[in-house]
Parts: sequence; structure tokens; C-alpha cells
Amino acid sequence: MKKFFMIVIAVVILAIAGYGIAYLVAPVDSIALEEYVHEVSISCPDAFISRSESVYYATSPGTVYDMSEEGDRVSRDTAVSTIYSGNVDGSVLRELQTLDNKINRLKQREAQSTLYSQDTGSVEGEVALRINSIPDLSKAGEIETIHEYKEDINSLRAGGDISLSAKIEELTNEKSALESSISGGKTDILCDRSGIFSSYIDGLESVLAPDRIQEYNVTYIRSLSAQNIKHTSGSAVLTGDPICKVMNNHKWYVIGIGSEANASLCIEGTNVTVRFTNLSGSSAAGTITFVSDADENGEFLFLVEVSSYLESPFSYRTIDTDIIFEEYSGYKIPSEAVRTGDTLDSYYVYATIGSTTYRCDCDILYTDMEEGYSIIQSAENAENKLASMERLIVGER
Repeated sequence: MKKFFMIVIAVVILAIAGYGIAYLVAPVDSIALEEYVHEVSISCPDAFISRSESVYYATSPGTVYDMSEEGDRVSRDTAVSTIYSGNVDGSVLRELQTLDNKINRLKQREAQSTLYSQDTGSVEGEVALRINSIPDLSKAGEIETIHEYKEDINSLRAGGDISLSAKIEELTNEKSALESSISGGKTDILCDRSGIFSSYIDGLESVLAPDRIQEYNVTYIRSLSAQNIKHTSGSAVLTGDPICKVMNNHKWYVIGIGSEANASLCIEGTNVTVRFTNLSGSSAAGTITFVSDADENGEFLFLVEVSSYLESPFSYRTIDTDIIFEEYSGYKIPSEAVRTGDTLDSYYVYATIGSTTYRCDCDILYTDMEEGYSIIQSAENAENKLASMERLIVGER
């Protein structure tokens, strides 16, 4: 009997040892640790850009000439286009454009440059200042400015007046003399606001005015299409033809269409990020300022106001965009890998470097209960940071 019990005990010891060895050598269930960005967002592939825009029309028939170029910022009460009565020779218009480009460039330099201050030094100092600037201008490809500096240097050495004001006045007089050769007179189009100049008219300027959004529904917005009318400088126009427009560049809007699935996200006053997927990922901060009632399909309109200048949207009316409500940057892991610490609001995970395992204290940024994953980051006072780890231990087999 004693021998039998010894055999049983030996078998039990061997079984325990076997299981222990199997446990120790069993592979750990783990995953690679990779940084991950999680977004809570709405995709709007058919959104509209809405702006406060002023369209200007021809007050007489003739030949249109734009003094401003597409995308230029213009000031209030500035002449942006001119209607010359009758037909105007194309070479005259090209010369006018050349003079206007020079005048505008000199005005910009006058506002920004310190080279042309009234407190000028010696002729030698002014010449040296321009000569020393030429290498940097050459690297930047500023060919026109280099040419102007060379003219300055020659004028300085000849004792001439090189002030920008004098140059602007000279070019303005030259333009007036050229205009006087055009018979029939002219009518200037003055803008009543400052903003971005454009000669593209799509017919939606008044329709998509931000203050009219409450008048529309999803079906109507989807039915809209841009006409994309554009005249070219030198083309003939009739009285009443649209010539150009000036757009508010301090504030603009995105009109998006939401669905029932994301209705809980769209709340007036919510701050969001607007990302334009077809503009190389350009983005801007905005605020939802209007949300319409849902229609029979659960769809609704919402308006996002953006108060920061972004150049690209001024060339578009329809746009593919994402409205981002929340963004979490951390590590995406199975929720089961998170362990509760000494307190209810403290958490940690096990991670490895090579064959060594470490406890890594962490914060939970986001949890998706349905999908069973969490986004975590290292706790501020964590001794072992996740960024230095290779793999995360999910569990043991």
C-alpha cells in the first residue's frame, strides 16, 4: 500500500512539474506596439464652400480689363477692373497689365521694405546694400526684384531719385498716358469691400450666402451646381454682365450634410477641425454655428464657420472634407490587455523589450466597447514609457 501511495505522489509531482514547465515555456500572446491616431469625424465628400461675396457687373458695354489678378487681396474702394468703351487692341491691354503689375509690386515693396526709407545713407551705402541683397534674391528666384535693384544702382550712381514713391508716380503717369490713347472713355469697377479678387462667377454667390442656410434643405443643396462663368481680360462685355467678385477672406463657411448615425456629434457651438482631403490635407479650426432639423431620411444640414485665412478654399465651391470632432494619438490595443492599478482611475499594461517584461503605467484616452479596443498613452509619471517598448502582452496561452 505504501508503495502504491508513493507511485501516486510521484505521478502528481511529475504532472505538476510538467504543467509548470509548459506554463513557463508557453508563448506569450502579444502584439507589436505601434502609434495610432483615432478620429471621431464625419466625412462630407459633397460639401460646399460658402462665403460672403460681392459680385460686380458691367455698367456699360465695352472691353473688360482686370487690374487685379486671380487670388489677389484687394482693399476697399480699390479699382479692380475697368470697362473701356469699344474695342481695345490686345497689345495696349498687355502693356496696361505690365504697368499695373509693376505698380502693384512697387506698392507692396513700399509697404514692406526698409531699403527705401527717407533716412537714406550715402550713395555708396545704398549701392552696397542692394548689391549685398542680390545673392539671396537670386537663391529665392526674385528675378524682377534683382532687375529693379540693378536699375536702382545705376540710378544712384547717376544721381537719380530711386524712391519707390517717385517710381510709382512715374509708372502711374505712364499708364494714364496709355489710357488716354484709348478712345471712348472708361468705367472703373470699385470694390465696396476688402477681400480676395476672382474673375470666376459660378452663379451661387447669393444662393450660398451664409445667412441663407436656414432657408434650405438637403435635397435643395444636393441639386445645386456651379456654372463657372469666367471672362478673360480683353473680352467684350455687355451692360449687366458679371465681371468679377470679391470674397471675404477673414471668415468663410463649410456647408455639410450629416446622417442619422452622426446626429449626436453635430451640436451648435461645437469646435471642430475642417480637413480638406482634395487640398493636400489642408485643415483649419472651425465652429458649428447651425444645424437643421433632420428630414425623413435622417439627413440634415450643418454649417461650420472658419475664422482663419486659408488660401486654397477660395478657388473651390464644392469640396471633399472631413469634419473632425475628436482626435486621439496613442497606442491602439485590445481592451483586455489593460489592467487596473491600485486605484480605480489608475491603469497599466505589460510590455516587452526583447525577452524582458515591464509594467507600464498608462492613461486610457478612448475605449470602443463594441469593437473591444482602447487608445492608451503612457502616464505622465510612468517609469517605463510605451515609446521604448517593442511588444504589448495581451494575455498568456
